[in-house]
Amino acid sequence: MELLTKWNLSDACGNDILKFSKKICRDNVILPTSVKKGRQLLDQIVVPHISFKKAPIMTYKQETYYLHYRPIFDVIKELLSNKDIFAHCTFKFTLLNHNGERIYNEQYNGQWWERVQKSLPNGANVLSVILYSDATTRDHLGKTSEHPIYLTLGNIVSWRRNRPDAKILLGYLPILKAKDISQKRSKSFRLAKRVLYQYALNILTRSLLDYNGGFDLQTDNGIKWCLRLLV
Repeated sequence: MELLTKWNLSDACGNDILKFSKKICRDNVILPTSVKKGRQLLDQIVVPHISFKKAPIMTYKQETYYLHYRPIFDVIKELLSNKDIFAHCTFKFTLLNHNGERIYNEQYNGQWWERVQKSLPNGANVLSVILYSDATTRDHLGKTSEHPIYLTLGNIVSWRRNRPDAKILLGYLPILKAKDISQKRSKSFRLAKRVLYQYALNILTRSLLDYNGGFDLQTDNGIKWCLRLLV
């Protein structure tokens, strides 16, 4: 199934691969009878920390728009469960100097991180949450698109943060539909787009923002008490 998804292979091609795999695999290896059966099996698997939720955001022109998303704490935990990523995380302000001059290489070298760190109680850590969105096409004709929202952390050193596995999908922003160019350019449509965007972000970040006094974050190195900053 991973090969089919990665290379966008047809079911017919997948079934041929499946038949060949059955010929060469061990007798105790159980494979699905077809690609379709394999997909049905995957759909039945329930993994709570990667399950998406569905929430109505708004109704516009008699159509209800929904946000598909994952709980933000689950996404953060998934990101930090990668041992290599966690090994390149910094939770405390770090002063950086070169030839007697202060330099700024990462977020945690900055003055704002230093100010925040000084304002926190002893033992607290800064968790810099970065959200960003990009439009992506979902079909081969380029007619269907949506805006995925990704999460990463400013605590991760930038060269590691720029790798694909350091960005975790948080949710999908629904796309507001307009019947024509005139409606798309109207003031009411532009306002509705902004409202939809703000409502979606509120749902995505609400649970994180509720912890004004910080929260305990379970990591491989124990529990860290963190206060969040959204970027």
